Amino acid sequence: MKQKVMKLPQAVVVIIGVFILAGFLIVMNLVGRVAAEIPAFLSGYTLQFISEVGAAVYSLLLLAAFGYLRVLKEKGEGFVKGFYSGGFMTGYCVIMVIAQLIVQQTVPDNTLVSPGQIVIFTLTVFLVGFNEEILVRGIILNLFLDRFANTRRGMLSAIVLSSLIFGCAHLPNVLSGVPLGSALIQSVQATLLGVIFAAAYLRSGNLWITIILHAVTDFAGLMASGLYGNGTMVDGIGSLSVINLVVTVPLFLIPCIVLLRPGKLDGIIAARGGNPLPPTAEDAESMAVTSLILGVFGIFMSFAGYGAGFAVVGLLGAVSSKKIKPHQSGIATAGLVTSIVGLVIALAVVVLMLLVLPLLGMDDLMSIL
Repeated sequence: MKQKVMKLPQAVVVIIGVFILAGFLIVMNLVGRVAAEIPAFLSGYTLQFISEVGAAVYSLLLLAAFGYLRVLKEKGEGFVKGFYSGGFMTGYCVIMVIAQLIVQQTVPDNTLVSPGQIVIFTLTVFLVGFNEEILVRGIILNLFLDRFANTRRGMLSAIVLSSLIFGCAHLPNVLSGVPLGSALIQSVQATLLGVIFAAAYLRSGNLWITIILHAVTDFAGLMASGLYGNGTMVDGIGSLSVINLVVTVPLFLIPCIVLLRPGKLDGIIAARGGNPLPPTAEDAESMAVTSLILGVFGIFMSFAGYGAGFAVVGLLGAVSSKKIKPHQSGIATAGLVTSIVGLVIALAVVVLMLLVLPLLGMDDLMSIL
């Protein structure tokens, strides 16, 4: 199938990308409608889980039809370096999970849902990340990259267009009851996240990196409803406001620019052309310095718990640096030590907060703050 598509005009290939994602939404909706007729599937995230299972079949069949099953086997630069390459999202995910856990502990009478519901919720958000990354990055992005020229312009066009399609695919949430304004905000956020996920995938060469980061992002964002039963997925999306847009646009735009700067684009182009650039001593030194900075910052931020996000990325950078220069970088060792210290302190603080916050009422907490 891919050979036939490659002969089509670029505009037609882009339209095919739109139809691929539209088909995904249709399949998921149809499966959901059928499953909704069974009362047992109407509790918690069970219905969404069944819909995602049906969509996973669609996603894998298309992946095979377009000849991209290899993306599930490719490990690229490995998981350690891969999560470091996607360092912004790695740190963001850790911070968001911690932030949501702390926030939920301040809600009066907040209790966890049953273990079975937690498992269903976790599997659901994993499948959301799995399906959307397979379709958007695994098929659509690769299809665009194969059809466009392997140049900076072709690379950026493929990334931006696939991300726009990904963002627009969130607009139909209005049919589920999400306010139009919230759906538009989610679409803008999803477009920028799509660029970050695309950059992380292309730089790491490992689709599983973005699948995991995508799933954890959704897990953190939906934790209130998934773990504590406070509302539904629609409620969570519907709570998005202009404030979210003001905060997240610059927050997500900066890593988009950094991850896709000319030098990094050239590395991706070389890799896709079959001539990957080997890591250099300069790369190792850059990672070492970055890991030390993040490790120190992680220690300073650890006493609020959020330093864990910086420390985790610093730890990944130090390990990646040492793989290139095993016995030659004192800076990498310093980065490794500071990152571990920051991570240990941050986790200890988080555990302490999670144990103490439930014992405090909201009024007591506000008086302390």
